[in-house]
Amino acid sequence: MNIGLDVDGVLIDLEGYQMRCGMEYFVQGQKKKVENPKAYDIQDIFGCTKEERDAFWTRYIWKYCLTEPMTVNAAETVRELRKRGHKIYIITGRVHTTKRGLKGWLFRNMLKYWLRKNRLIYDEILFCSEDGSAVEKVQICKEKHIDIMVDDKPENLLALKDDVGTVCYPAAWNEDCRELDAYRIGKFEELIARVEHKAV
Repeated sequence: MNIGLDVDGVLIDLEGYQMRCGMEYFVQGQKKKVENPKAYDIQDIFGCTKEERDAFWTRYIWKYCLTEPMTVNAAETVRELRKRGHKIYIITGRVHTTKRGLKGWLFRNMLKYWLRKNRLIYDEILFCSEDGSAVEKVQICKEKHIDIMVDDKPENLLALKDDVGTVCYPAAWNEDCRELDAYRIGKFEELIARVEHKAV
């Protein structure tokens, strides 16, 4: 089977990183307080302006991209799935990765470096734009004949679920979406059972 994996919010704990660093930057810095802990974007979590959001990520993006640990058991689970004959496709709307020039090259290669560093072996990596990820992920999944796509964003999962087998990785921003309850897993290693069940 062909398995698609999102990065931010699935292979890396975006939720925990934004809350931890956001508390340090906005709350301890006495700039803002937590407005919506279940929001996806730092701007909505702390009710900040776009300029404040950009300033936050200018300070914290490098650590996030290069040194933040991978989700527990993700690399081991992927190794087991590949050992069982499944193909792994990284399909991500990671910021700046679709840009031309030096910035796009840098962000694509930082992600590839981070995957290597964390010993996650994959068959192919595909980048889609941050803003149009729901539509582009459906298109990529169809083109690559993806059987199961693991994602965390409700808009992506809802767009995918009629065309592709979907697995909802838990995050604060998807826990209230009842339409996704049937697709949820609790831990990364539960993906193996989902894949094996679909393969039968």
